Order: sequence, then structure tokens, then C-alpha cells
Amino acid sequence: MQYVSVEHQRAIGPRYKIASMVFFIFCVSVILFAVAGRFARPEATPGSERLMKTFPVIVIILAFSVIVLRRLWMSILVMGMAARTGVNAVLSRLLQMTIVCAALSEMVAILGFVFYMLTGDSQYQYFLILCLVSLMLLFYTAFPRRGEWERAVAAAAANTQPK
Repeated sequence: MQYVSVEHQRAIGPRYKIASMVFFIFCVSVILFAVAGRFARPEATPGSERLMKTFPVIVIILAFSVIVLRRLWMSILVMGMAARTGVNAVLSRLLQMTIVCAALSEMVAILGFVFYMLTGDSQYQYFLILCLVSLMLLFYTAFPRRGEWERAVAAAAANTQPK
């Protein structure tokens, strides 16, 4: 664990709270989609059977792209370019990363809801699975890890100090 000064810990605090609230709100919205889907009784749209083959592929691609985006964003933008510009830039990028990854993770639940509404009542179990995938993606990609934030801030502080 790297040393993080009190000044930098104070800078982390408010943005970390905002990121935590954003994460919580996205989790609640995914749960609300699952509840709304439970009470919806859609009729099957003619021709929606073709979606049964293409939709899982779309969800898998979206899920892997969210994971890859987070890894690339973290390594290139946060630990790379932003770390050279300062602590505030790193914290801004981390907050942006949380919001973008949460939104993309929620897209799985939204696409699942659309798929459920198009294919009809018999596909609710697939919709629930997609909501669970969305929640797992949220926890994996968008959950703000305090230690990770402190490590990124410590690296940025070390890079910007005069030598």
C-alpha cells in the first residue's frame, strides 16, 4: 500500500462518495427493471424469433467490451496520461470511468428488457439472467474500489512532484 497524504485523501473523499452513489443508483435501476419486467405481460411480436440467435451474441460482446474498456481506460488514461497531469485529473477520470462503465453495464439490463418486451412472456427467465449479468458487470467494472483510487492518486502525486 502506498502512502496517500491527508490532502489527497480529502480530495478522494467527495468524488468517491459520488462514485459510490452513482454505482448504487445504477444497481437500483437494474433491480427496478427486473421488477418492472415481472409485472409486464408483453405479447410476442411476430418475427422476434430471429432475436433468439443474435441477442445472446450481442450481450456477450457488450459484456466483454465493458470489461476491456475498463481495463484499457484504467491502464492508459488513469495510470498513464492523467497521472502525469495531476491528482485532480486522475480523480476526474476515475469518476468518469465509474459512470461510463455503470451505464454500459446497465445497457445489458436495458437490452434484456427490450428483448423481453419483443419476445413475449415466455422469455422472463432470460431477462432475469441478463439483469444478473448486468449486476455482475456493475460490481466488476463500476464498483469504486477505494484502494485502487488511492493507488492511482499516489502514483499521480509521485509523478507530479518536483524532483
